[in-house]
Amino acid sequence: MMVLYIVVAVVVAALTLNALSRRRTDDLRQTGFLPPPGQGSDADVERLVALGRKIDAIKLYRDIHRTGLKTAKDAVDKIAEKPDLGGPR
Repeated sequence: MMVLYIVVAVVVAALTLNALSRRRTDDLRQTGFLPPPGQGSDADVERLVALGRKIDAIKLYRDIHRTGLKTAKDAVDKIAEKPDLGGPR
């Protein structure tokens, strides 16, 4: 019976975190930080990097290019190294 309570608690926590993440994404879209779904570009990724929002840039990169987390993170890190985006000169 205790295992059931633990499973229910984990599921509720996961659903809550998912709802918060979705709301945050919707808020970012309404404020103009993120483009509408399916309309993002690499320029949007660069803009997010320049604003210091690397996590959002990684999420958008994954959405645009349909890649895994590691590939997207490596790509965004490489973008962040550009001198015009605050990288080393």
